[in-house]
Amino acid sequence: MPAGNAQTETTLPEKLGIVSRRGRLTAAVLAVLLVASAASAIVLGVRYLGARADEQARDSALSSARDYVTTMFGYTPKNVAAHVERSRKVVTGDAKAQYDKIISDTNLVAEVGKQKIISEVIIQDAGVVTSTRDTATVLLFINQSVTRGGNELVQINPSRLTYSMTKDDGRWLINSIDVITDDSFRGKVEVTTSVPSGAKPIPGLGRDPASNSAPAPTPSATPTTPSGEVPVPTP
Repeated sequence: MPAGNAQTETTLPEKLGIVSRRGRLTAAVLAVLLVASAASAIVLGVRYLGARADEQARDSALSSARDYVTTMFGYTPKNVAAHVERSRKVVTGDAKAQYDKIISDTNLVAEVGKQKIISEVIIQDAGVVTSTRDTATVLLFINQSVTRGGNELVQINPSRLTYSMTKDDGRWLINSIDVITDDSFRGKVEVTTSVPSGAKPIPGLGRDPASNSAPAPTPSATPTTPSGEVPVPTP
């Protein structure tokens, strides 16, 4: 046959349309894989951003609580008014009523200046107990040392307290202040005095828990407030 009239030969698969269907199938599979990959990337990205946001909220709550506690319970005659004003701006709800009552009942600003009181706060430890992006509970272990008149040591108060906090317009506010005492801590612990069936008693311990209890520690002497002077607010 002349070259000019030559026709392209068609294979049997091409005549049956198998090649075109295979191409369409391959394209569809690739499209599904691309969509699945994009979806997986989005899900992983959202999870990462969510975890990162939770971590940032937790860190900012802890940082704010550490800052607030030193301002609230640490002061000198020169900065007490500023510290009280600043603390009033970060308390809300029950905490605001509680803090305002303490400041009012003790006449703190005037008494700190009159008695030349210096209160120093050292944070021994602090950590977030629970948190979301908008709420947090922070536990703080602090030591508050108070001097009067420049050289007289009045008291040293080791304290444990929690701040329950909420975020309002990007700022953490304290809505509850809970001071943890030994009694309140013991009240949260279930004490079991009965011996489980089959258990062997520990040598040296009798059956009566009261007879084996350790002697109560002698309370340490707490310096008294001089007559006519107002006690320094402590956690």
